[in-house]
Amino acid sequence: MINLSIYDLLVRNASIYPERIAVEDETSKLTHRELLNRAVKVGNALSNLGCELGSRVAIISRNSNAMMEIMCACEIFGFTAVPLNHRLATNEIKNILIDCTPSILIGESFFKAVLHEVHPQMPKERSLWLLDGEDHNLPNLASIVDNALCNLPPTPPPADSIAHIIYTSGSTGRPKGVMLSQSGLVESGRLLAMPAGVRPDSTQLVIMPLFHVGALAQRMAYVVSGGQLILQSKFDAELVVETLASGKVTDIHLAPTMLRSILDVLDQKDVSLDALETIKYASSPIPAETLTRAMRYFGPRLIQFYGLTEAGAIGTVLHKYAHADASRGVNTALMRSAGHPHLGCEIQIRRQDRSVCATGEDGEIWLRSNAMMSGYWNDPQRTQEALEDGWLRTGDVGRFNEAHYLFIMDRVKDMIVSGGENIYSGEIERTLDSHPAVLESAVIGIPDNKWGESVHAFVVLKPGAPKLSQEDLIDYCKSQIASYKKPRSIDFLESMPRLQHVQKIDKQTLRNPFWAKHQKGVN
Repeated sequence: MINLSIYDLLVRNASIYPERIAVEDETSKLTHRELLNRAVKVGNALSNLGCELGSRVAIISRNSNAMMEIMCACEIFGFTAVPLNHRLATNEIKNILIDCTPSILIGESFFKAVLHEVHPQMPKERSLWLLDGEDHNLPNLASIVDNALCNLPPTPPPADSIAHIIYTSGSTGRPKGVMLSQSGLVESGRLLAMPAGVRPDSTQLVIMPLFHVGALAQRMAYVVSGGQLILQSKFDAELVVETLASGKVTDIHLAPTMLRSILDVLDQKDVSLDALETIKYASSPIPAETLTRAMRYFGPRLIQFYGLTEAGAIGTVLHKYAHADASRGVNTALMRSAGHPHLGCEIQIRRQDRSVCATGEDGEIWLRSNAMMSGYWNDPQRTQEALEDGWLRTGDVGRFNEAHYLFIMDRVKDMIVSGGENIYSGEIERTLDSHPAVLESAVIGIPDNKWGESVHAFVVLKPGAPKLSQEDLIDYCKSQIASYKKPRSIDFLESMPRLQHVQKIDKQTLRNPFWAKHQKGVN
């Protein structure tokens, strides 16, 4: 099965489930056969514009059937889809386009202002297209798709060809393009489908954005199984509860912040969610208070996944039975774990010298599976640093207990996970340090019951610099980087604590007061 391409699965689903709904958004539904036919027409239209095997096709859109058609077209014809995080600042999107050099950029009209700003980064006149709507300066893709042929390409793309590039935040200022292959994503779907029990009659509500590896990999579980997806263009807890109460949805995948918001709505409503079978939570560590509430409400329907973009969202799973046991007061300590490695995924805990740690000993989490990335786009040095002898170095610190449950303790890489988004402290520190009044800064993640972690900064001002308020610096950061990355709070210091021998800022000393009451260094 690992040699299958996504092309094979889409063609198979259209053949054996032709009249079953494959995908539905707020405005329309597509059967598996209709989705294939639409995607083939889109693919032929893109071929007519010069796209070929390996050409990057960048997409900026909220979740929709139209976005799904483009992604499927890329998978069928062997183009590489690059779904862009539309929450990024325009300059950040420009940097990604410079890095991946797409042949085509297709954008939803909702983002027309951004499209016009990034237009100069595109290589030729007919390389920027609107997905919907009208604009006299931008052609609409539908105008050429309607007249395109509905013929499959003469040969399927190779199973090892790159299907998607997912960009993650760059700790050194340059975004990292994670290359996920056709066969790797098929494996992601297979490994995620098994423990969740995904079937051809399963229906998942998709509210995580499709530029996120969690949504992409979870979507593959339903491509592998021939199931259905219901897409929502944004997260609205009230609408989610209303949709779940309709009885159409069997599965949902949430970041912990979303789960908390849904629980808040359910506290105020008397609704039946009997049709809901599986609540998957992932993307960031879950606060204990949110998990306790979710266990009380959903009990044995909960399942937790740990993974990362570079691993194709594959890593470990904390099964439903563990949640069911904990709901009865059995093995409750396991709720602090990330569960067992997926069947088909091997995990080791290693010391700095690369030797394998003993049970209960902390070390870096190394991982390997057939879902792993092929590497970072256009970045052999960082690929070499991340991949070693067929293993992925995750940068996370963890330990196994005697029953082989994985406990994640901290991060080797200085990354903050807030609301399911990866935020690198170095990027925010560089932004703060660029302010003319700032001498130096340090950024950490601190516990946040809503977001998991929030961004907290420490700042030392230059001697004689005018006094700045916390709000001044937060507004400055907001003008330079995506809003979700900005500090939520700032402490002004006279000087930074430092590690004695190397004179680096001692972030552990800065963290200690915030994390003293927590059992691990992530929330």
